[in-house]
Amino acid sequence: MTRKLALLLIACTLPFAACDKIPGLKKKAPPAEAMPAPVAVAAAPAPEPETPPEPPKPSIDTKAEVVVLCYHRFEGKAGGGLSIEPALLEQHMQKIKESGVAVISMQDFLAWRRGEKAIPPKSVLITVDDGYVSSYDVGWPIFKKYGFPFTMFVYLNYINTGGKAITWAQLAEMRDAGVEIGCHTVSHQDLRRKPSKVAGDHETWLKDEVERSKMVIEEKLGIKCATIAYPFGLHNEKVHEAVKAAGYEAGFTTYGARLGMGTAAATLGRYDVTAKMPGTQDSFTVAISFHGMAAPGGGSAVMAQDAAVSMITEPLNQEVITNPTPTLKANLATMGAIEAGSLVMRVSGLGVVPAKFDPTSKNITYTIPDPLRPGTYTVLIGAKAGGRPVETRWTFTFSPDGTAPAPAPEPSAAPEPKKKKK
Repeated sequence: MTRKLALLLIACTLPFAACDKIPGLKKKAPPAEAMPAPVAVAAAPAPEPETPPEPPKPSIDTKAEVVVLCYHRFEGKAGGGLSIEPALLEQHMQKIKESGVAVISMQDFLAWRRGEKAIPPKSVLITVDDGYVSSYDVGWPIFKKYGFPFTMFVYLNYINTGGKAITWAQLAEMRDAGVEIGCHTVSHQDLRRKPSKVAGDHETWLKDEVERSKMVIEEKLGIKCATIAYPFGLHNEKVHEAVKAAGYEAGFTTYGARLGMGTAAATLGRYDVTAKMPGTQDSFTVAISFHGMAAPGGGSAVMAQDAAVSMITEPLNQEVITNPTPTLKANLATMGAIEAGSLVMRVSGLGVVPAKFDPTSKNITYTIPDPLRPGTYTVLIGAKAGGRPVETRWTFTFSPDGTAPAPAPEPSAAPEPKKKKK
């Protein structure tokens, strides 16, 4: 009975289990329009990164001027002709401080020339040549006392040789304190000609002098050596090309001049503070007074440099005089070997004047015959030296009562015309 009942129940449920397999009896899905449409959610846009504003460009005085001082030893008279007493160096630094003229670093000077940094209208750059230990134990403490940066120009063959020579360890200490190190070649020879005892040709020797010295300084001190000072201040076009090829940014001579932004990079003059011309001011006084000659700008006129003396003028640059018939005078020794018949002196308002040149003393002179009118005058001297044009100039003011003329007012901007109403 129980078995029959179980079979009966199974028989009754089979038709219902097979219903979904019978055509027409399968449960239909709801129509598509009855299905809820998916809701599209718009993604929030990612915020664009803000572009930081460009830093304002510095306002650069393109007419600023720089004078460069050149020292060697600080040992007193016993140190030789290129040495000055420590007390005199102290006096120099005190005079600079009292003058109010800024002392800038080499990096500031180069950045200004590249148009990247502003400097004061009148600035001083201090350099010390050769690598005497007195730069470390005498000069450096005095420069630090006044907070003045300076640059050392060293030559390889003298470093670590004992005696009065500076060491690599001392240079590294100075480097770490912010002193800048430049190149003064390998052997401190006149770069224009190869020493007779050196084998090979001049070009190979010159390349070694300017490239190897740079490479060793950079390797020993881990710095970029961007500047070179020519031994004795002597140079020529071939030297300029070698210095440029070696990657230097600036080359320094010993021709004292007021340097501008456009002064040729290979002929940047320095005032040798040990030089003094007979009967004239010492070169340090001329330098910090900014009364010396202005260096020519870039271009074809390149100042030659074959003498380590300053070009002193009469009247001094920017001097106010009361004599209406002054004698104009300049020593042209630093312009090099001037070709005969090429020398010309011009005076603004007068034109070419019949100046006299003494080949022995290198002095050019001219006395104004007729009284000048009050005003400012420019003296321009041009010549050829070594087959190339050289040029220099300076200005002075004639004022009967000795007072400098008031500066001309700067022109004000003209107002824009009003637009007519239509």
